[in-house]
Amino acid sequence: MPALKKPAFVWKVTFQKLLNEQFNDEKKAEQELIVTLGRYSTSLFENESWVLDKRSNKSHPDTISFRDLGKLGNRGKYLAKLFVVAGLNRGSGRDLQTHLINYYQFLSEKKLNLHQVQKDTLAHYTVWLDAKVDERSAKLISEVYKHKLFYIAMKFHSVMNGHSFMAYIEGIEAIENPYDRKSKDSKYKVIDQDVLEKLDAHFNTDVAPLHIRVAYWIMRLYATRPEDTLNYPLDCVKRLTDEMATIKHAVVKNSANKGEIEYKMGFLNLQEPMQKILFELIGTQQGIAYELQVASDKKDFLLTYRHVVDKSICTLSSLSYSRYIRSVQMDLKISEARRAVPRDFKKTGITLRMESGWTSPQLKQFANHRSYGSLDAYSAPSDSFMIFEQKRLLEAKGDIKSRYYWKGSIVNGIGDKYEENLLANPRAHKIADLGYCPDVASCGNHLECLDCDDLIPDADLEGYYLEQVDRYLTIAEKQVEIGEETNARDSHHRAALFASLYNKVQIRKEK
Repeated sequence: MPALKKPAFVWKVTFQKLLNEQFNDEKKAEQELIVTLGRYSTSLFENESWVLDKRSNKSHPDTISFRDLGKLGNRGKYLAKLFVVAGLNRGSGRDLQTHLINYYQFLSEKKLNLHQVQKDTLAHYTVWLDAKVDERSAKLISEVYKHKLFYIAMKFHSVMNGHSFMAYIEGIEAIENPYDRKSKDSKYKVIDQDVLEKLDAHFNTDVAPLHIRVAYWIMRLYATRPEDTLNYPLDCVKRLTDEMATIKHAVVKNSANKGEIEYKMGFLNLQEPMQKILFELIGTQQGIAYELQVASDKKDFLLTYRHVVDKSICTLSSLSYSRYIRSVQMDLKISEARRAVPRDFKKTGITLRMESGWTSPQLKQFANHRSYGSLDAYSAPSDSFMIFEQKRLLEAKGDIKSRYYWKGSIVNGIGDKYEENLLANPRAHKIADLGYCPDVASCGNHLECLDCDDLIPDADLEGYYLEQVDRYLTIAEKQVEIGEETNARDSHHRAALFASLYNKVQIRKEK
């Protein structure tokens, strides 16, 4: 049989296809998968754990351990390894192994081997999952987690179908996952203000280890994800002047190029107390990390330190950081339901800025997100039209050919000739909670509609405009209290713009 091109190992390529379409021999088909491991790891296939150190310059490359997959014997572990290799190019190897452990545990408890599995076995697996308790919380596992566990069990059989170590199940791919993949509640929460104040007070002292203090304040001030924070480069800050320094933020890509790090440049205002403290903390940590570089396995990472107990050279890991954050909150007598986890700092940072009047483009750039939709996972609901309407406007596409030509609908009429021309056009556009846009085609305001002189108010929104005046005045007062003078001026400006729209409606009513 002539050799075919090597397949891309995605879920569409099952072991059965690999066996039938490329090789007549099972061992050769296995070897084709085994060789794939070399793209991602220097570890041997036979090892009990693999370190995915290729294609990764993260401080802590992912490690996949197979020690807990021996419940179905060596053959079961061997199949699990082949399955994980097939999924590595999806960036999901560690998750595949973790979730497969539960399925192996189920089969072991039911005294089933892989040759005895049938379609109805997966139905019994759902009953087992429905009764499964999370050991840490002592509660039943969530619907979302059950969806992942069931999905991996089903995919394990569909991808490895045809191997002699397991039963062949016809139509396994068509089995429907009975669980909802989306949580009704957000995975992350906004941290309560009093919890933030207690944590800030703790990390304002030198009780915490320096490298953990640095990680905390980076996440607190810049709402970074843990995986980004832990990979900040050694040269992340440099002084420009007495008043300004640069900061290089790490952004770990989590797409097909998982493991690569991109960088985004920002600035530290050294006249602002907390930013100055962060600059000084990073400077001290840089000095320590520089001295440890020679003995460090991972080079050029800021959060490199010497372990207190065994004196080994380490880079801060997500697990170590999470454990410290948890232990601090236990010491501070913060109840478990209100305790923050590292990822909560991103949601909190974005939500606080949203409530302070930041626009969607500003939030998207701040959060290092590629799309506006991805902000939803981190942002609490807001009654600000700017967040939702600007998102829609900026993402809208179309061939706009004239001043009065844009898709939309007309709801009510307003006075003068200019506005009558706009509203007479069936393609004119109404912006919800704002007014009418007459000039999208040649907009020089980057769709900052509220600040646009051409914006036409909507008479039906008279009460809403007045509510927004009061809202932004209240925001401005809070910003003045905490010393955010620049943001307070912006909030006053927004209040004035809404007041202008309200006044225009009143003038038309008097005509």
